[in-house]
Amino acid sequence: MATEEQIRELAYSIWEQEGRPEGKNVEHYYRSRQILEEQEAAPPAAKAQLPPVSSLQLPSPPKPVERLTSKRRSKKA
Repeated sequence: MATEEQIRELAYSIWEQEGRPEGKNVEHYYRSRQILEEQEAAPPAAKAQLPPVSSLQLPSPPKPVERLTSKRRSKKA
């Protein structure tokens, strides 16, 4: 089983890669725990092919959508 320290380190890494958003600590913690548990549950042959947790590249967060305000709409029209 993953240790509390491993879960927290991975959660911190996810938090940093997502741009350090506020209020997502619980989400990051449970996502980290799930990732580590899935790695542990993988069959032995698959475990040999898995990269170490420290080298995981998490997907980058989606880019914010630019919303047009009333001022921008009037300029573009």
